[in-house]
Amino acid sequence: MKKLKLLIVALLSLIILPSIVSAASGKITVSGTTTSVVGNKVTVTVTLSSSTKIGSWQMQLNYDKKYLQLTSSSAEAGGTVMASSSATGVKSKKYTFTFKTLKTGSTTVSVGSYLAYAFDDLSEMSLSAGSKKINIITQAELEASYSKDNNLKGLNVEGYEISPAFDKDTLSYTVNVPEGTTNVTINALENDSKASVSGDGTITVTEGINNVNIVVRAENGSEKTYSLVINVIDQNPINVEIDNISYTVIKLRNNYVCPELFENSEVTINGFQIPACVNEKIKYTLVGLKREDGTIEHFIYDNGKYIKYNEVVGTSLKIIALDYDGKLDGLEKTTEKINDIEYQVFKFNNSEKFYVVYGMNVETGEKDFYVYDVSNKTFSFYDTEYIDYLKEQNETYLYVIIAFGMGLFLSLVCVISLSRSKRKLKKKHKQQVEEQKDEINKKSKKDKKKKEKEELEEAIIKEDINELNEIVSEDEDTAIYNLFEDDKKSKKKKKK
Repeated sequence: MKKLKLLIVALLSLIILPSIVSAASGKITVSGTTTSVVGNKVTVTVTLSSSTKIGSWQMQLNYDKKYLQLTSSSAEAGGTVMASSSATGVKSKKYTFTFKTLKTGSTTVSVGSYLAYAFDDLSEMSLSAGSKKINIITQAELEASYSKDNNLKGLNVEGYEISPAFDKDTLSYTVNVPEGTTNVTINALENDSKASVSGDGTITVTEGINNVNIVVRAENGSEKTYSLVINVIDQNPINVEIDNISYTVIKLRNNYVCPELFENSEVTINGFQIPACVNEKIKYTLVGLKREDGTIEHFIYDNGKYIKYNEVVGTSLKIIALDYDGKLDGLEKTTEKINDIEYQVFKFNNSEKFYVVYGMNVETGEKDFYVYDVSNKTFSFYDTEYIDYLKEQNETYLYVIIAFGMGLFLSLVCVISLSRSKRKLKKKHKQQVEEQKDEINKKSKKDKKKKEKEELEEAIIKEDINELNEIVSEDEDTAIYNLFEDDKKSKKKKKK
């Protein structure tokens, strides 16, 4: 009887054990941000994986709503339940959840209940699940945890020896390199892996002094600057002084780049062939002069004289042309080709030199009006407010000109009227003067005749008196008689 029981147990074991041994297994992992600041977002990823294909699954995400607020989910229903199936089976399935942190503290995100079935035989899979702990801190606590190490661990220039020997607390170094050197490689190693370094690598150098700054930025943002002076030895430097500033003439073409619209050339200075830049249209020849701090500047060179070359360079706007339903005062809406493509434009009195285009600035995203220069193929901002202001000013000037013209016309009329009146007055005055002259002449003649008459009478009287005196001795009666007789005769003669 005992042997029979053992046989039955053995048979049952043979039937049951294979199914237990072949049961599929899998795991659920929860990963994401470990530390976050209050108010920031954290992302948690839930991954279901297995070495065999998974046919269907169901999982529930658990989190503390006092610390976290769910803002997005890739779960099928957009929440915390992850349930789906695969027609072909999958070995891995990921879900992403984003939370906003609400307050400081420590909280855990986990998968509380889960179930999965194998794709091949639909058997229930054996699963293990993990969780993710998140520490929520303040910004000040986060910054306090940052590393402050902004030191270099090492500094060198490949192939050359710097002076003095490197020390993390020494900030200034010098290295001499031979004439003709155009570039050097600087190696700078940060002391803390969380820090960052800038200014190292392969850099271009020119004759004379070249100043290089290597900046180390710690995790907390603090910076330390190491300065390296690279002296490219020039056996025969050409030194010039302009406006009390010392310069050295650049001798190597690789060290001097021409500005736009200038072409490479050469000019002889102190017996050396110096790289130059020429522009035949403006008849300028430029050479490069380097200051003691390493800055290279353009100078116009003319028979031993150096003049600073100042060039004003503007920016070229990039515009996406758009249609505009409205109108622009004083401009005609039409279409023109820009870069062989038809666009809606506004034109100034059929001008073929400039168009006004409505569009969006690619850099700023702002929509506005822009002036397109046909010859230069560039855009510039079209200030409608300024144009309106100019129109107002023009109208004001027009009114002023009209008023001035009317005033001038009235003044001219007044001048003509006054001139005519003056001529009339002058003519009348002349007539009056002539009349007065005539009257004076008449009066003068009359007075002259009267005077002659008086003089004649006076002469007659004198003559009579003389005659009387002569006949005093004669007989008085005879004399009187003769006198009267003579007087009568005399009067008769006058009458005749």
